[in-house]
Amino acid sequence: MTGQDRDWLTNLLRAPEARRFARTLTGCVLSYGAAKLASLPEGYWALITTMIVVTQPSLTQAITTARDQIIGACIGAMVGGMGLVVMDRGFDPLTVFSVALLPLAALAAARPGLRLACVTLVIVLLVPGDAGSAFVRPLHRVAEILIGAAAAFIATVMWPNRALKSAHRNAHDCLAALAQMIEHKLAFSRDDTALALLEQTSLAAQTALAEALQEAGREHVFVPILRDSSDAIDKVPPFLSRLHRDVLVFGQALAHTCADGGKPHVDPVWQALPRTLSALAEAVSQIPVNARKAREARETLGPLLKRINERVDGAHAALAPGIELVMALIVKDTDGLLQVLTPSGKPKSL
Repeated sequence: MTGQDRDWLTNLLRAPEARRFARTLTGCVLSYGAAKLASLPEGYWALITTMIVVTQPSLTQAITTARDQIIGACIGAMVGGMGLVVMDRGFDPLTVFSVALLPLAALAAARPGLRLACVTLVIVLLVPGDAGSAFVRPLHRVAEILIGAAAAFIATVMWPNRALKSAHRNAHDCLAALAQMIEHKLAFSRDDTALALLEQTSLAAQTALAEALQEAGREHVFVPILRDSSDAIDKVPPFLSRLHRDVLVFGQALAHTCADGGKPHVDPVWQALPRTLSALAEAVSQIPVNARKAREARETLGPLLKRINERVDGAHAALAPGIELVMALIVKDTDGLLQVLTPSGKPKSL
């Protein structure tokens, strides 16, 4: 096998599709094996439950779906059991089923995740059973659901989605959008549609980042959030929020100054700021943070930090002090984000 073939095979095995395939296959094998060992007459319901749960896109959703499947099956089995008692006293099965279905249908309308209660009721009351006790079927149904949900949960734990990868990707998207917003504003672009789209991209990436970190918290037993200099992605959201706000204020300051007459003077040194954010976006897109890109962002940010210090010392007069003050806030927040990601200023790994 050539090196290119090995790389192709490695990428294939690491692909999200391969992980989902392995998770589904593992869940089905576990579910089928457990149902066979338990000698359940309708073990296929365990497989159906496993497929419903294991195909959820995240561990959080898998847990929620498994919980709803179990609760729904238990409720349906209990209501079906009471219906069997009534039917033993001579009442018509269809009438009993219709009356019992009403509250379960209302429950499914309010909580769609519990719709399995209606399905369980149908199986318990309307599907003919064997010659044994009628109450065995509800117990079998609950056991099948429990086995299917447990198998799906085990498979999801063994092959979880990597939420941290999504978190890093979302942080990259947000920083890249902010860099482009600053470029547009420094170029005095009047393309409001493009700016609005970039702003929406930044906000959407921040929301997705928060959700990915929440999911990573669910997976923390199996995929720990690292707390050293190689990965501090969980500390990034506040800085992204401040940077987003700073960029919007910068745009408002530019618009206000332009409204007063002509384009304001913006020192060319600030052109390095979008390059810094772009390099930082590339750095944070990898796990751990890309050392070369982080150093590039640090080197590009250096002259901007020097410029801020010159303003504080009074050694540099600005023609647009209000605008440069906002730019200084952006630089400070960018520097804070870099320090969080690489506390020493020298990332450990390439």
